[in-house]
This record gives sequence, structure tokens and C-alpha cells, in this order.
Amino acid sequence: MKKIFKLLTVVLTVAILIGTFAGCHKKDETAFTIGNHKYTSAMYSCVLYNAASAVRSKINTSVSESGGDTSKIKYETYKFNDEGNVDPAGTVSYEAIIEKEALNRLLTFSVLQDKMAAESLTLPENYRQSAEVEAYYYWYAGCSYSTYMQYGNQVSSYYTPYSTLLEPNGVLYNTYEQFMVFETTYNYYFEHLYGEGGTSEVKADVIKDHINTHYAIADTIEFSKKAAADATLTDEQLQALKAKADAYAERINKGEEFSVIYEEYEAEQAEEDGTTSSSASTSSNADSSATDSSDSSSAASSETTGSGETEFTPEQYTLIYGDEDAGYDDKYFKTLHDSAVGKAIVIDDDVSSSYKLLVRRDILEEEYYYNNMRSSILYDLKQEEFDDMLIKDASALTVKENTHATKPFRVKDIKFK
Repeated sequence: MKKIFKLLTVVLTVAILIGTFAGCHKKDETAFTIGNHKYTSAMYSCVLYNAASAVRSKINTSVSESGGDTSKIKYETYKFNDEGNVDPAGTVSYEAIIEKEALNRLLTFSVLQDKMAAESLTLPENYRQSAEVEAYYYWYAGCSYSTYMQYGNQVSSYYTPYSTLLEPNGVLYNTYEQFMVFETTYNYYFEHLYGEGGTSEVKADVIKDHINTHYAIADTIEFSKKAAADATLTDEQLQALKAKADAYAERINKGEEFSVIYEEYEAEQAEEDGTTSSSASTSSNADSSATDSSDSSSAASSETTGSGETEFTPEQYTLIYGDEDAGYDDKYFKTLHDSAVGKAIVIDDDVSSSYKLLVRRDILEEEYYYNNMRSSILYDLKQEEFDDMLIKDASALTVKENTHATKPFRVKDIKFK
């Protein structure tokens, strides 16, 4: 679920309630009262763990981009600036940034509930059911429902059930499920504002213009420069590989269908490998939220719906590429985007160590792209504005912390697997 909460940079009206209770700590104690909303110590632990995971991910990315060893990170030594970014000269500590982000989550939940009530809105049942289904699969399998349906029991090799992460931190299933409902409320109210028919609706032509500017799709064959055991091909072999890619491109530019070329290449590769499966690579930076697709004028297939209408179905070899604003920053995106629709080009991609045969397609020709990318584009265009609004409204809320209930749940005590 797409979510990037910004850290609060405004001064909050915070009234600290000093706990005077004695005895054992309970997970259902009220840890925070924000406006008219109460949050248990278990919910606070849940948001604290999620905030810590997000901060650690930022640190991992920073270390990785600088060429450091991510296996030897001492997270507690890192500093952050006021924007929440890793910064050696920053004045915000690791512990403080996590606590601020956790409180930010609770403030956001409170503002959203107030806005829903002010407009007499309730979370639609389909949104609630979706939140509950996602909570179930993340809790027991560690991944989304769609991922589990795609990979089944294989997910246990790649994902860790959230139950094993959160239960040691005092969070039980019912709390996590409520957390997911809060998160879904964020998505629902965002759509309520900016979606079709919303009070601040982003029109379809604006979304389509953004898609067409920052994304491109292309029928793709990737010719790897690697031989067996990751060895680089000889100069002669590279020349032959490039010649093959160029020959395919020439045939396409003379009118042959990409699907014919693709099937031919698959057959050749299968014969060379002595297998029945293709080693032609169509893997790239394809976005799972805007899946591989193909232009209907080439090899796109179709299905007939119950209404008798033809529905576009993308081909596996049509991949999506994007610029920096799209989160891809493909070094050859501009070349692809500037090429003519239907024209085959060959790119020497040193990032993937391959030659790429690309045939640009019109990303707007089929409604499939708009329908599948619309939600993501809305967030690209409006999430900062939306979060700024929530932050502004949160600044008026009074926050009371029951330190007796929050004391056992400190950043230094978070248990990570």
C-alpha cells in the first residue's frame, strides 16, 4: 500500500500527562489521547515498530548508495535533518526521528477520523474487508493477498509473517488489524478528495499527461552479454549478438510484427539451450502496479468480457519504463521516450550488461494503462499536498501521553528479528 508519511515540522500543542498508575503494564492501557481519540500501548508499539522499520530502511538505502556494508550498520549512531533524511550534520537522533514518526502516524489517524466524521463518512465495507484481508495475509504470511495467491506456500522462503515480528513487541492480531483499517482510511479519504467525483478531483487528462510525460512502454527483448557462469562474451560474440539485435530491429522497421520476432528468438534460444523454455529475457524495471503490457496494434491479445466487449490483455514482453519522477530514472528513458511509436531501436545497456531491442508503444492507446496506473499517479501528483493538509490540521490537536503506558515501549527496546 502506497504510503509516505512526512515527519511533522510544525509545533504541536502537546500536554504531557504524567502517569501515576501503579502495578503491571497492560497492552490495552491508553498510551495517547489525541483530540477525542485514544490509542492503546499496543497500538503505539505497532506504529513505533513500523516507524523504526521505515527509518532503518532509509539508513540501509543511504549506506547502500554510498557503497557501504549494510550488514554492519549501527542504526542508533545515525543522525537526521528536519526533513527526516539521513544527514551526518543533522541534529535529530535515530531514537527521536522514530518517536516523531510514530506520533505522526497517530496524529494522522486522528485527523482522518475527524474529517470522516465531519463529512458523515464511514469507511465503505469493501475498503474495510480489503484491510482485514491484507492484515490476515501480512500477519500470517508476511505478504499481501495478491502476492500469496501468486506464489502460494513459496512465500515462506522470502517473507516473514508479521506475527513473528510484532508479537514480541506486545502487538496482537486485533491491534494490527485495526492499524490496517486506519491505513486504509488514509487511502479512502485521499481517493474521496482527488478521485473521480471528488471535491478536488484530478481530471483524467491531467493524469494521462503525467503518464505520457514520465512513463513509456516498449515491446522488449534483452540480449544478455553474459555467457555461462557470468563470463563476458568475447568481442566476436558481442558483435554477433549486436548484429542479431540490429537485424531484428530492421525487420520490425520494415513491417514485421514484434510477436513474430519474439517467438523466433524464443525458439532459437530454446534450441541453443536444449530446453523448451525461452532464455530470452523480458525482465526489467517493470512496475508491478502497472504490469507488463502491449500495444493493441502489435501483438496484444484480448479477452471477451461477460458484456461482450473486448478487454485489452497485455503481452508479457511489453515492459514499462520511467524517468526519475516516475521512480525509475532509466538512463535510456529519454532515448526511448523520444523515439517514434512503432520504431525499433537497439540500446547498449551497460547497467544490465545487455543489448535491448525496444519498440515503443503508445501508452495511452489502451485504457488499461490509465486504469492500472491512475491510483499511483494520483499519489505522485497530490500526496504532498494531502500530507501537508493533515499536518496543518494535526497542529491544532492536543496530545496527552500516559508515560506509564508508553514507558515499556521505547525505541531501544524494540525487538527486531
